[in-house]
Amino acid sequence: METKSIALAILATLLLGACASPSGESQMAGSSWILQSINGSPVGGPVDGQKVTLEFTSATEMGGFGGCNSYGGSYQAGASSIVFSNILSTLRACVDNNISRVETEFFSALEAASSYSLTLCESCAVAESLTISGGGHILVFVKA
Repeated sequence: METKSIALAILATLLLGACASPSGESQMAGSSWILQSINGSPVGGPVDGQKVTLEFTSATEMGGFGGCNSYGGSYQAGASSIVFSNILSTLRACVDNNISRVETEFFSALEAASSYSLTLCESCAVAESLTISGGGHILVFVKA
């Protein structure tokens, strides 16, 4: 009987540990996001068939598509803080002025970022949206 109680206690500890909130880096690594709005203004549909994206490819590297150009760089995330650095992009010219404006605002917001929050699905504890803010900018993403 005592062995059964110990086994149940260990199982409960493991299950509760699995529900614990991981660090910012591990929450981000491997996740992909689609930009929905910049500073409260909705971002239009796909640009040349692609949406503006942010992909956390590892615990320290990120990249995606900005509207005209692909980009990549580094990031550091804590429980609610995030900093992007070394952001580089391709140099493709934007023909559409609106797309160019979105990309410029997007890159500026990433460079100024200082905090983030994840909104979780109420029934599944999986992130549904990501908000990144700092320097007067707010980026809102949905899970890709």
